[in-house]
Amino acid sequence: MRVLLPLVFFLVFVFPGFAQVLSPEEARSVVERVLEASLAGDYWGVWRLKDFAKGEERFVEVLFLKGMGFAWKTLGEEEVVHMRFGHSRYVVNLKSGEVESVYPLLDFPFVPFEREDLPLLLENYVFELREDELALISRWTGKVARSIIFGDGGEMIGQRTYAPWGEPLAEWRMLYRDASPDFPWVAQMTRLLELWSARVLGAEASRRRFPGTSPFALSGFVPLGFRLRRAYLLQDGGKKFYGFVYSDGLRSFILFQSAYPFRISASSAPRYLQLVQEGGMVRVTAEKGGFYFLLIGELDPRVGQEIMESFLQEGGRE
Repeated sequence: MRVLLPLVFFLVFVFPGFAQVLSPEEARSVVERVLEASLAGDYWGVWRLKDFAKGEERFVEVLFLKGMGFAWKTLGEEEVVHMRFGHSRYVVNLKSGEVESVYPLLDFPFVPFEREDLPLLLENYVFELREDELALISRWTGKVARSIIFGDGGEMIGQRTYAPWGEPLAEWRMLYRDASPDFPWVAQMTRLLELWSARVLGAEASRRRFPGTSPFALSGFVPLGFRLRRAYLLQDGGKKFYGFVYSDGLRSFILFQSAYPFRISASSAPRYLQLVQEGGMVRVTAEKGGFYFLLIGELDPRVGQEIMESFLQEGGRE
């Protein structure tokens, strides 16, 4: 295997047009190599996003510090910086240094894969090595879900994402990378990352999580390949929600249910409030017996609606 893997890389890079479908063992080795190379050391860089769904282009500066995490800011956005800790995105005010809000993080373009999801990834996707990129093809739809673009050292320097039905959604590309930057913005971000990584790690240790199973019945319908990965109780604006995160190793969706009714309702019949599709993301909201429900994820709208319907029929209660 140690001989075969460099040979595959050699053939791909030396002979343009060469493509190789990898065995599960080869795929695991390639994935681990890309992860290791991509997160080998601290860096500051500039990424470009081409959003095909919105017809937009923007530039993002990114700081990665090993052992602490990521901080990133869209160029022209002067008031806040975003930070990743665990599976959450923290929005931090640059002037006060305080967290303004916290959101679940379903997709993160600056990391090719999540190490903890590798078994699911290998179970649900076929890997094809093409020239300077690795295409991930869904075993269930036969369509490319994502392609990872390599740099000279095998690190990820870009990725293309696709909707569940195969439509190109976006392309992220690293334009510049500096392993030892020295200017005020980096120093400021380093201080904020150090501060909030310590605080968040302490808070995560005390966050209430459900061991293994949900406290009530969940949706009986789950798309092929997806599994429940995390279940936790969270608070937003004084209101408490149960959150359930499903993943197939690459794509994710999250189901929220209010921990108690938001209003008194005499009817237990479900009421659908909204279904919104934006690019490859779908958002479905509903209500049942005064409880509020929300689904957000990288799904076909029809599939998102089926999940919510199943959830309301079988779950939706404490």
